[in-house]
Order: sequence, then C-alpha cells, then structure tokens
Amino acid sequence: MSKKITDENGNTFVQKKPFYKKVWFWILVLLVVIIGGASAGSSSKDSESGKSTNSSKSAKADVVKTTPEEIVNNYTTKTSSQADSIYKGKTTQVTGKVTDVKDGVISGHDVTIDAGTVAGNEFEKQSLTFNFSGSKKDEALSIQAGSTITVQGKFSHATIMGGDNGDPKWVNDVSFTNASLVK
Repeated sequence: MSKKITDENGNTFVQKKPFYKKVWFWILVLLVVIIGGASAGSSSKDSESGKSTNSSKSAKADVVKTTPEEIVNNYTTKTSSQADSIYKGKTTQVTGKVTDVKDGVISGHDVTIDAGTVAGNEFEKQSLTFNFSGSKKDEALSIQAGSTITVQGKFSHATIMGGDNGDPKWVNDVSFTNASLVK
C-alpha cells in the first residue's frame, strides 16, 4: 500500500513500500525454496540409487591392468603427480616375477615384484610391493620367490629417487595395499 507524503515545500509524492515488504515477493521466495528443496531431495535420492547400481561397474572400471615396467616408465618419464593420477585411488593389477616374500613392515605379508633395474646401473633394483593383510595374508605365504604371479592391490605410494642435477630418476618402490592373487 502506498502512502502520500507532503514535504516542507508543499510537494506531494507517493512513498511505496520496499519490494521486500510486499506480499508477492514473499510468495515468490517461498515458491523458489519449495521447488529448490524438492529438486535437491530428488537428485539426492537419484544419486544414492545410482551409487548402489553402478558400484559393481565402477569397481571393475577402476582396475588398472599394467606391467611393472609400465609403472616404472610412468614414474620416470612423467612428474610424480601425473603418474599418481593414473594409479591413485585405483586397484592395480600386474603380472610379474616375485623376488621376495616377507613379513610386512606394519602388518600382513609383503610380496615384492621385480620391476627391472635402473638404466645404466644394473645394481639398483626397482620393485613393486604388494601388502597382503587381513584374510588375504595367508595367501601370500603360498607364493614362492622366483614364481610369476598376477596380483592386484590398491595403490598406496611411490618412492622416486634421483632426477636431481641431471641424474636419471628411478623408482625405489611402488607400494600397494589390500593385495590379493588373481586366478
């Protein structure tokens, strides 16, 4: 509702309510909130149901099948963050020759896979370490050094050496957790 006001000079003008005090404004705000809340609720339910139906598909899609040599190549020719982006958060599957089976540093058993030697230095060994823990730790005890196995595990970290002052980079160790044999 408008109000007529006369100033000290005798001029008359109409003073209107600010828009935020009008009924139509609050009805519009209420509609926007209701519609926004309803659409947010339905998209949340859709994403939850999508997660449950797509979880088995995404689990298979996240397995990176590669070789020990390719992992080493990625870490020696790319930046660490570029190489990490290939494996980080994913289960990696490799086939390689076992060089060692021993008790894990923290728990379980570690199976080390040969990943070659450093170019120009045949004494520097590069390796991948898969930690078998929980219900899978006894599975590691059946693995013999010298055998060739297919194993998978979740990428944990990579230790890269060298690369300074023109020295070549080399992979000291790439570690994986939650390892299991692939049959």
